[in-house]
Amino acid sequence: MKTIRFISPGLWLLVFTLLLGACGGGGGGGSKPAASSVPPSSAPASVASSSSLSSSVAASVVSSQALSSQAASSVNNTITTVTIRYKRSAEDYTGWGLHLWGSAIATSTATTWAAPHPFDAIENGWAVASVPVTNPAVAFNLITHKGDFKSPTADLSFVPNVNGANVWVVQDNNNLFFNEAEANAAAALIGNASGALDLSPVAPMTVDSELPDGWNKRANFMQIFVRSYQDSDGDGRGDFQGLISRLDYLQALGVTGIWLMPMMESSDNDHGYSVIDYRKVESDYGTMEDFETLLSEAHARGIGVIIDYVMNHSSSSNPLFIDASSTATNSKRDWYIFSSSNPGWTSWGGNASWHSAANSFYYGVFTSSLPDFNLRNNSVVAYHMDNLRFWLNKGVDGFRFDATGVLFENGINAWSDQTENHALLAEAQAVINSYDNRYMICEAPDAPALYAVDTSCINSFAFGYQGAIKSTATNRSLNSSLATLLNSATKATMPLILSNHDSFAGNRPIGELSGNNLGDYRVAAAITTLVSSTPFAYYGEEIGMANGNQNDDGKLRTPMSWTANTTNAGFTTATPYRSLSTNVSTRNVAAQNGVAGSLLEHYRALYAVRNAVPLLGNGNLSLQSAAGNSHVIFTRSGEGKVAAVLINLSLAAQNLTVNTGLNNTAFVQKLPAGDAPFTSNGAGAISLSVPAQTAVVLMSQ
Repeated sequence: MKTIRFISPGLWLLVFTLLLGACGGGGGGGSKPAASSVPPSSAPASVASSSSLSSSVAASVVSSQALSSQAASSVNNTITTVTIRYKRSAEDYTGWGLHLWGSAIATSTATTWAAPHPFDAIENGWAVASVPVTNPAVAFNLITHKGDFKSPTADLSFVPNVNGANVWVVQDNNNLFFNEAEANAAAALIGNASGALDLSPVAPMTVDSELPDGWNKRANFMQIFVRSYQDSDGDGRGDFQGLISRLDYLQALGVTGIWLMPMMESSDNDHGYSVIDYRKVESDYGTMEDFETLLSEAHARGIGVIIDYVMNHSSSSNPLFIDASSTATNSKRDWYIFSSSNPGWTSWGGNASWHSAANSFYYGVFTSSLPDFNLRNNSVVAYHMDNLRFWLNKGVDGFRFDATGVLFENGINAWSDQTENHALLAEAQAVINSYDNRYMICEAPDAPALYAVDTSCINSFAFGYQGAIKSTATNRSLNSSLATLLNSATKATMPLILSNHDSFAGNRPIGELSGNNLGDYRVAAAITTLVSSTPFAYYGEEIGMANGNQNDDGKLRTPMSWTANTTNAGFTTATPYRSLSTNVSTRNVAAQNGVAGSLLEHYRALYAVRNAVPLLGNGNLSLQSAAGNSHVIFTRSGEGKVAAVLINLSLAAQNLTVNTGLNNTAFVQKLPAGDAPFTSNGAGAISLSVPAQTAVVLMSQ
C-alpha cells in the first residue's frame, strides 16, 4: 500500500487531468492492525483511489521525512486541534469513522481498526471530526473507513504546522485538501472518474501482418516481464526501450514471438494485472511511442508481439470501478457485480470472493483489489472487444488472455469453467481473426483442454503437465499423462511449459532439472520445444536462471541475468527494483553465449531446427512411443513431407527406430546440425544410434 501525502493548493485540477495516466494507488490486502501503534499498511484493501499520481505530479508530493524536516523549523506549535471534514456523495455516514495513529496525537487518541474515532457532526453535507493534537510538527496519519471498507484507500498523512489545522477528505480520492473550494470541486466529481477514460467505440482497421504467413501456427515464443528484462534509463526498472535493445539477442536466439506480461497502465506497479486504463501503456515502461517502436523493431526482426489481456477483472483503482462503487445508482454500477448482502462464496483455499463496499458487497474471485467485471453486461463486453481492436489497430500480433476459467460465475459452487466462458472467448477470437495472421492463447489452469478448441480460445497452455515433463526427464521414462496428452485431439493447441510467472505453475526448473550435468534440463527443454506447435519459454529459462530470495511470486520475476555482476546482473546501471536470481554469478547470458554445450546454445539449436523445419510447428504429430519407454519418438507430417524426432531419455546411447511412413526415402539430420544422410527402408523405418539424453531430428528430402 502507498502512503499518500498532500498536494499543494492549486494542483488539484492538474492532478485530475492526469489522474488516469498515472500508476499507483490501490491498497494491499491483509489482516487488520490489532493496535493503534501499528500503521495501517496491512489494513484490508477495498475500493482504490481514482487519483493516483503521475510522476510529474508526484514530484509535488512531499515525503514524510521532508515534511517532518520542514515542520521541525516551522513557525508555530500552537495548533492543538485538527478538524477533519469527510465527504461522501450519498451523505450517509452511518458506521464511518477515522483510524488514527502516529506521534502527532496522544496514545489515548490513537485508535484500533475495530474502534475508529467517530465523526462529531454533519455540516453542509460533510462529516466533521475534531481531533486533539499533541505534536503538530510531525505527521498526522488517518484512514476513513466503515468496517473493512476504506474510501479513499490510501494511508493519508499531513503535518499540521505545514498544512494547517483544517483538512478535507473526499470519497474515492487519495488526495488531501487544505482549501474548501478545491475540496468542493473534487467532491463534485465523485461518480464520474471514468469520464477521463477513453471508452469510445473502436472501428477495425486493415492492418496487414508484417510477419511470415503461418507465423501464428509455429512461432517460438518467449514470455517476457518487461519490468524485469532490461532497464534503459537507470531507474532500476525494465522498460520498452530496454527490451528494444535486447531484440537482437532474441532474434539471434531464434525467438519468433514474444508474449509481454501486462503492459497497460496498472495500479500494482509490478506485475501489471491490476489494470486501471486499458488504452494506455504502463508509464513505468515508457510512452505509447516507445511501445509502437517496439512493435516496429520486433517486426523488422521477424518477431511477433502478443500482449496480456485481463478481461475477467480490473484494478479496484480503475475509474470504472471507482464510479461503480460510488453509489448504487451510478451508470457504471452494472459493469461490476454487486450484492446487497454477502452471498458468502469462497474461491481457492477458502478465500472470500465477496468483499464489503459502503452499503453492499462486490465480487472479486482473486482479491478485493481485483473486482470482477460483469461480463453479462453487453456494454462491458463491447468495451473489451473495442480494447482488443485498439491494440490490434496498433499492430499487436495477438493476445494471451488471463484467468479465462473464471470469466462467469453461476453460484457458490459454480464459479469456475462455466460454459459461458467459451462463447465470450469465441467472440474475442472473431475479433482477433478479423485481422491477418494473429495469435490467441488462454490461461485456463483447471481444464485447459476445454479451451484449446476452435469454439473457444483455439490455444490453451497445457497446465498440469509441467511435472510430467520433468518426471519424463528425470526418471528417464515417458510419463503416462504426457503420453496421453500427446495422443489427444488437442495436442497441437496445448503448448507445453516448464514454468511461468506464477507459483502455481512451479518454481524455475533449474532446481529440479540440474541433474546429470544439466542433461535432465536439456531433455525437458527438447520435449517442451519440439512437441509443442507454438512452444513458450519463460525469460531466463534458456540460461537456467534460479528463483530469487523472495517468498512470493516475486521470486519468479527477478531481473534477467545478463552478466555475472551480483549487484545489477547487467540489467541496470542502478540498483535493481528487485533482488536478483540466486545463481546470477554462474548462470547468465555472458557466461553461456557462444559456449558449445551450454544451456543457452542448446535452446538456440532447438529454435534453429524449428525455424529451418516449419513442419515441426505445423505438421500433424504422431507419437510412436508408449508410456514407460526410455524414449520419446514421434513424427510430424504434412504435404508429403515428414520430420522425425527421436529423444533418448536414458543415460546411455540407444539404438532407436522411427517409422517415417515414407518407404526408401532420403532424410537428412537437422539436429544435431550437420545434414548427415539417412534413408528409410522398404517399410519406411530408420534406425540409428542416439547419444544419451539427446534429441535428433530428421527431415525427408
